[in-house]
Amino acid sequence: MTRGGTAVAVTGRGACTPAGDGVAALWSGLRRATATMRRITHFSTEAAALGSAGFVPGPGEEPDAPERTLDLATRSVAEASRDAGSPPTHRTALVLGTTEPGEVGLPTGDGAQPPPDRFFAGLLAARCAARFPAFGEALTVASASASGAVGIAVGRDMVLAGDADTVFVGGADALVETAFHGLSSLRTLSPEGCRPFTRVRRGIGVSEGAGMLHLEPLDRARRRGAYVHALLAGAAVTNATDHLATPRAAGIRLAVEQALADAGLDPDAVDLINVHGPGPGRATEWRSTRCARCSGPALPRIPIVSTKSVLWHLQGAAGAVEALACVLSLEHATLTPTRVTGEPDPAFADLDLVPAARPAPGLRTALSISCGLGGLNAALVFTKGSHA
Repeated sequence: MTRGGTAVAVTGRGACTPAGDGVAALWSGLRRATATMRRITHFSTEAAALGSAGFVPGPGEEPDAPERTLDLATRSVAEASRDAGSPPTHRTALVLGTTEPGEVGLPTGDGAQPPPDRFFAGLLAARCAARFPAFGEALTVASASASGAVGIAVGRDMVLAGDADTVFVGGADALVETAFHGLSSLRTLSPEGCRPFTRVRRGIGVSEGAGMLHLEPLDRARRRGAYVHALLAGAAVTNATDHLATPRAAGIRLAVEQALADAGLDPDAVDLINVHGPGPGRATEWRSTRCARCSGPALPRIPIVSTKSVLWHLQGAAGAVEALACVLSLEHATLTPTRVTGEPDPAFADLDLVPAARPAPGLRTALSISCGLGGLNAALVFTKGSHA
């Protein structure tokens, strides 16, 4: 059981991912373990180990559009708003996670210059909110790969504190040259993309995308007769590191323990864990998976899923889309597969990595774990919702 008064209702969902445009396409892609990966053509990748990436498929999709991150965010907010039946008002907040570095180029040769607000990544949420007739507070969260998950935790706090009646929370990122080559310089990229839980894994693949949830107090959702897709029952954010690019086990464990305590749940109540699992090396999978060991001896029976095995790394949107994946699994009582390509790593032989999609009628609680450069960690606990 969750502690009274801390669960927040998830009443809207939106997404743009390499699985397709919209939540329905995301769910279909996750169940079938399919997504759109193609060559990067809008900047040079000659010096990088990786020449392809995940893109939102469909006509008219332009990954090099100047406002690509903003467009992806706007579309996911709009879908979440329609799904919730709750258009933004002056009492609606937007919390948007991103790694978008802002405009870093110089003015073009014809004298044209980007608008001043494009130089500041922190204005991304404000610029997204400005695309709608009404919005209240807009907050941008930049917490590396954990940005989307941290944004969700922040938005939940705003709802519980009464700072907003409803909050759109999530993350968005386009594939931009500066971020891509930054990862390349860290020797993080691999031509094989994300291969979590395989014996041989050399790095990650990256993608563009966005994911959004609409949060509101449970009693408000009930009063207006909203459909409650899931409950966000607990959340925690920690920061602890021994190395810039490698998460510290204690920090991940603390985030998981605090999120479960916040939800008022015992560790053995967890029925699904969506781990960070990008696949750059054994340490990340090992720590983000085994640090859920607060589940103790129950861990081998708990299904472990890595959404990145299908969608690759969605950068600042990763944590938000992975949270949405948990919501969808709870709603549909179905586990989505972890796509393990190549020989499995025997270090994880005792775990249920969900090799194929399967029904999970007893699924009631899902834990999503996100990690970011610099030791940033976020854990989110979702429980099964019901029609209000």
